[in-house]
Amino acid sequence: MYIGNNHLVIIGWNERVKNFLFCFGESLSLTKMVLIDSTLEETHLLPDQIYFIKGDPQDPETLVKANIQQAEKVLITADPDQTEEHADINSILSLIACKGIKPSIYSIVEILTSKQIVNARHAGADQIIHRSLPISHLMYDKLFSKEMLN
Repeated sequence: MYIGNNHLVIIGWNERVKNFLFCFGESLSLTKMVLIDSTLEETHLLPDQIYFIKGDPQDPETLVKANIQQAEKVLITADPDQTEEHADINSILSLIACKGIKPSIYSIVEILTSKQIVNARHAGADQIIHRSLPISHLMYDKLFSKEMLN
């Protein structure tokens, strides 16, 4: 179980998250991060500052292990092994699970299909990243822009 606070919880491991972490690794070095993923096998490839929890992000027990109650933000990414529609549905369900435990958590959700954007907003997404945008830079901007630190 992760015992820190004011950390970033990242749900899902995909190429976009990998690029985000490696592109901005130096500037992220002081950021406490917890990664939740059910498929990642080779955790030795993760940057040192990431605490890894293998599990289902829709399971409240997994979210409690990530100490979501004390987290500052959550970044929910799309599962590349699912169809776009199913990836979006699972991202929205993960968002609902997070907001169910900590309604005030700042949430950024990657959505692949335009028609699910409205549902992500209804579920409480504070920011939505649509896949057509340059994802790595957008993730960084959404997580660390001055507007969100106020």
